Amino acid sequence: MKPNWTRRALLSLLGTLMMCLAATAQPALAKALPDYKAEAAMMPIGTDPERPEAEIFHIAYTLKGADPSTRPVTFVFNGGPGGASIYLHLSAIGPMTVATAGDGSFPSSPARLTANPDSWIHFTDLVFIDPVGTGYSRTLPGPDGALRDPKPYYSVGGDLDSIALFIRQWLTKHQRWGSPKAIAGESYGGQRVAALTRLLAEQYAINLNRAILISPALNVELTDTRYSVIQPMTLLPTQAAIASFHGLNTIGSGPEAMKRIEDYAIGEYSQGLETLGRMTPEQQQAFYAKVAGTIGIEPGVVARHRGKLSQSVFAVSLLASRGKVLDTYDGTQASDNPTPESEELGVMDRSLTILSGALLPPFMDYVAKDLGYVTERPYIPLSFEVNMAWDRVSPLGSPDDLAVALAQNHDLKVLVLHGYHDLVTNYFLTRYVLEQSVLGPDARKRLFFGNYDGGHMFYLRSASRAEFTKDVRGFFEGSENVLTSSAASGN
Repeated sequence: MKPNWTRRALLSLLGTLMMCLAATAQPALAKALPDYKAEAAMMPIGTDPERPEAEIFHIAYTLKGADPSTRPVTFVFNGGPGGASIYLHLSAIGPMTVATAGDGSFPSSPARLTANPDSWIHFTDLVFIDPVGTGYSRTLPGPDGALRDPKPYYSVGGDLDSIALFIRQWLTKHQRWGSPKAIAGESYGGQRVAALTRLLAEQYAINLNRAILISPALNVELTDTRYSVIQPMTLLPTQAAIASFHGLNTIGSGPEAMKRIEDYAIGEYSQGLETLGRMTPEQQQAFYAKVAGTIGIEPGVVARHRGKLSQSVFAVSLLASRGKVLDTYDGTQASDNPTPESEELGVMDRSLTILSGALLPPFMDYVAKDLGYVTERPYIPLSFEVNMAWDRVSPLGSPDDLAVALAQNHDLKVLVLHGYHDLVTNYFLTRYVLEQSVLGPDARKRLFFGNYDGGHMFYLRSASRAEFTKDVRGFFEGSENVLTSSAASGN
């Protein structure tokens, strides 16, 4: 019987062949960067390499002519869960980036690519990973010919194992076991980093040298109730920084100003919340007035919420008189409030609804035209379906995982980076829980923090991205004097 070669089948075959090709030439726009090789490819993964269960799409950038024994390789992923690596790739650390205004706002559509002078390719090779269910990564057919159920990958443990399997297989295929190794993850990707620092060593015999957590959302169980103090205490410095940006308080900006607010939050403010029920009406009024002046909110609103404003209420309230609502991922960015009658956010943040559509068009052209990767499969930058199906019941990815990894692996250094204006994963919460978890003096000396102007994706600000890259480069090269060591807190 003759095969039925339909047009779709031929295109599929062509796409499969193109998947195997790697781009060896740099895009023309990237001439100012070092001479690197770019490869877009699929990696089959599974507990049995001869019977893979899924395939992971990735894009790797490796410096030509470098000594693999000294050249680091960094595996990069975003979060969600349900997010592909396109965000860190094209907005922050890849050799190519979307052109933006540099003030934290999103690129205009259609966005254009340009060479990224702040790319990490200057000091480390890069492998951008799209977890199963994101990007082009999918499960493979089972013995019956039907696609395997992806749900095992939509869980904390299954996801971590798939990334670990990918890393192990990539190191083997590219003969990079002898290279210094690093991982970097943003948001939920920070939970992945925390878990993998321990999991890779314990179960895959991969000892990391560096780990970078970018705006991390660690696995921390904090009950957010009317009795909770930690949540509002750690959120207040971010609220104060955002109010300062909009000219609604007088605290100033920069590390010294933020340190004063942190001291107020962890001292007078938290103590006030704890003793609020014992205050006289006059004392309560004075307490609310000071909180209001700190975070730029009307005293009546602060009193109604008993001194604790959630990220949602704060985002709606701060600029309500101007008819604006904040983006909770970056409180410096505001837009018209489409539901001004509600005290809570009535729509999703622009960071979740607009940014993907700004990045995807130039990414699609870049992958096809410059990297030679062609497929009819849709690229999924952010999957709400994956996010909603995620099984989060797991202790993995907690501050304790980082603490164990730092205590046991003396070659590991960890860098935690945040934007001051991020309400979703506020910087002070991460700092607080890690200072409670990482206790040994030697481990504390290898845990570093950095903060920048901007929000969750602070690298959309040109100045912050340049400072970010400078700090990470120093972190890789051993000159961390510009960063804040956890040991400096004296805990």
